[in-house]
Amino acid sequence: MKNTKMTSLKSTIAVLFISLFLSVNIYAQQDNTIHLIPVIPQSAYTNPAFNPTPKLYIGFPALSSLNISIGHSGFAYSDLFTRRADDSLEITVDKVIEKLGKTNHITANINEEIIAFGFKAKKNYFSFNITEKVAFRFTYPRDLIKLAWEGNGQFVGSEADFSGIGLNASYYREYGLGYSREIKIAQKDFVVGGRLKFLYGKANIYTEQSNISLGINDENYAHTINTQFLINFNLPDKLIMELDSLGKDSFNNTGPEFDFRQFFFNKTNKGMAIDLGIFHKLNNKFSFGLSLVDLGYINWKPGEGNSIRNYSCNISSYTFDGIDFINDTAWEEHLSDTLNQIFHFNSTRTEYRIPLPSRIYLTGIYSITPNNKVGLLLRNEFFEGKYHPAVTASFNKRFGRMFSASAAYSIMNKSYTNLGFGMAMNLGPFQTYVTSDNLSCLFAPTKTKNVNIHFGINYVFGLKEKKPTQSLFEDTPEIL
Repeated sequence: MKNTKMTSLKSTIAVLFISLFLSVNIYAQQDNTIHLIPVIPQSAYTNPAFNPTPKLYIGFPALSSLNISIGHSGFAYSDLFTRRADDSLEITVDKVIEKLGKTNHITANINEEIIAFGFKAKKNYFSFNITEKVAFRFTYPRDLIKLAWEGNGQFVGSEADFSGIGLNASYYREYGLGYSREIKIAQKDFVVGGRLKFLYGKANIYTEQSNISLGINDENYAHTINTQFLINFNLPDKLIMELDSLGKDSFNNTGPEFDFRQFFFNKTNKGMAIDLGIFHKLNNKFSFGLSLVDLGYINWKPGEGNSIRNYSCNISSYTFDGIDFINDTAWEEHLSDTLNQIFHFNSTRTEYRIPLPSRIYLTGIYSITPNNKVGLLLRNEFFEGKYHPAVTASFNKRFGRMFSASAAYSIMNKSYTNLGFGMAMNLGPFQTYVTSDNLSCLFAPTKTKNVNIHFGINYVFGLKEKKPTQSLFEDTPEIL
């Protein structure tokens, strides 16, 4: 029976990760370098008022934009291992703990654009996209690592705080309609834009509440546990059945098989989001942009082929006095009863709504010459009541119609060694591009905490070489 349950658990984990990542997708949202290269049409996704330079673009199906980002706010590989004089490796967990914050995040993001196009019509710009998105974030507290490595002696007379621990992962499809227009406000020339997004969720794991603490009495060393924990699942029926079977004496392997077609085309979990942006060219030297991206939500409901489970655990001051492993002949039973009381989860089937991690971009651009510009980007991502800032400075150069390049430096995810690069090459209407926020991972991978790459293929038309005498709105599409 144990082997059957273990096989079931492995099957659950395997199918879950295949389901979440099969779309070639993974909340870091680190994609700052492309923000300042307008010859790439996908740069407008960070500000819908940034009209791309091409008057018409058509994304190559399924290859127009693939964006992969992975980050860790805690430690790097080089913090975990130290090389001795004899060239052997030593595990230095104490150094790792010094690098950790109170809570730490392992994040990943991969977005794949399936269909995309956009075009300019006089003072208007229209765009459309279908994009597969999966967001992944695992949060863990420093005290958990300290307890595992240093033991519980350090918490005698105090409390270990495990609050915040949890997993948040979503896979959803986005249908986006973008529009921007050149207007005058107080006799000043602006471009304002927006993007309306229709969202369809496919799978979700959402840790809605995570307040956990462990106190140790300094007199009798009794352990007092407090837990308020709630995690929601919206997954295919097959996976929900396997989740329900965990912890039971038997596993029911009957029921519906995993239906990939039903999973990918499920439209039960609907949501909406909006992007808003504005761009203003102050004079021939200075330009500014401001945008709010992904202000929205997804409602997660049971539907055909997918089910909901909400697992909660609420314990108020449960005291564990310990077990006498020497004299207690029934210590296994007593330990099992204790663990069941501590980790007993109540199961419900309640619909829930989760907000998207929203982001704010503030951009400043200085034109050294029409084809040489520097930019400064301030970005803030909001997630679970906290903000995660990043700063990017870049130098951007355009070599006629054929080639554009950008060199960037970013501070993000508590990391200060992020050197980025971006380029776009245009051979007739055929455009290929690649950007990265952190090329230093190629030269110092053991010290890297962030990895990002964004590449794609577009067909672009109406891409003209910029002239210094262009007027404001002739120049507006070429904001950099």
